[in-house]
Amino acid sequence: MDRPAQRRPGATPTLSAVTAGNPVPSLHVVEIVGAVPSDETADEACPLATASDRLGATRLVERLVERHGSGGNVRFTVVCPADGPYAERLRALGADIVIVAMPDDPPWHAIQVLVGLIRNKQAAVLHAHLPNAHRLAGLAGGITRTPVLATVQGAQMDMPDLEVHRLIASQLSLVTEASYFHALGLGLSPERISLDPFDADADDEAATQSLDAIGQRLRLLATPAESRGAAQARALVQPLAQETVAPVAANAPRGARVVPAAAADPVAIVAVLDELEPSPARAPVFKV
Repeated sequence: MDRPAQRRPGATPTLSAVTAGNPVPSLHVVEIVGAVPSDETADEACPLATASDRLGATRLVERLVERHGSGGNVRFTVVCPADGPYAERLRALGADIVIVAMPDDPPWHAIQVLVGLIRNKQAAVLHAHLPNAHRLAGLAGGITRTPVLATVQGAQMDMPDLEVHRLIASQLSLVTEASYFHALGLGLSPERISLDPFDADADDEAATQSLDAIGQRLRLLATPAESRGAAQARALVQPLAQETVAPVAANAPRGARVVPAAAADPVAIVAVLDELEPSPARAPVFKV
């Protein structure tokens, strides 16, 4: 596994800290890991991932749950393909575990399981690890309109990760500089990818900062974005609520210009909607 680059110095609040005081009772993150450590299952169980990639993915999930799952208002569910010591360690950290088979081509049963989990447990964001998990998360996330973040291990972008990214516009977190610049070379938007160095064999400040950066990104993805229509409506209404105008005299001619009032003068906001209440001087358009 390539040695990841160092992040810029600076502290990033943990996922639990940034969600403190959030009116939402709990933020539910579903971690989908496509394999368990190599010492628990044979490498043939996940042919698209090397042993080092599997180690990096499983260790990253474990560290994320350990760092961000102890704040009280963030809960993790980990979907993994096999039960065993790895799943038991995650349970001991407080994560819920769902076991489902995850071959390279996601079966219909696995898609249904994940869709049911998302809908019935109010999952806010999906975080996938390894290509088979990214495929499963992409299908279930697309069906339920749940945002997806995928962490890419290794030194280059694999075709399955690229296909899912382009199909559902998932976000990508890359752990090495080589894979990050490879993604940029393939034409991926810098706004949808990030470099989050992580070395499964290291326990240093750079890894901690990457864990916090990933946690912050998960929180932002879980926050619903304002729709274009809502933004346009707010832009139309906001000036009317903020603008101060002088009172209009009762005998002022129709169509007279309204001059903004001085700051020291009394404020009066007058809105005349002739379409709702026709003026007495204007004859009604329709007569019964």
